[in-house]
Amino acid sequence: MTEAETPLAPATARGGPFGEPLVDVHAVAAYFACDEATVYRLARRAALPAIEVAPRVLRFRPGDVRAFLEERMRKAAPRGRVKRLLGPTP
Repeated sequence: MTEAETPLAPATARGGPFGEPLVDVHAVAAYFACDEATVYRLARRAALPAIEVAPRVLRFRPGDVRAFLEERMRKAAPRGRVKRLLGPTP
């Protein structure tokens, strides 16, 4: 899936003078490949920045969603056979 096909891809026609359009819970859940309840939970805990446009209606900035994922990406330390092949780490 290319960046243009992802649910958080900027829509140039809808962006207007304010930049990237906001995305809804459904789009964020599809991007995370999780349930919408998980997105609501992350927003309620303030782990994922959200904008409440009306009671129980949340929108998200695509940049905030991408930053949320970047902060949580981890690289696994080499283990087992891979660790032996790589040798000692400095």
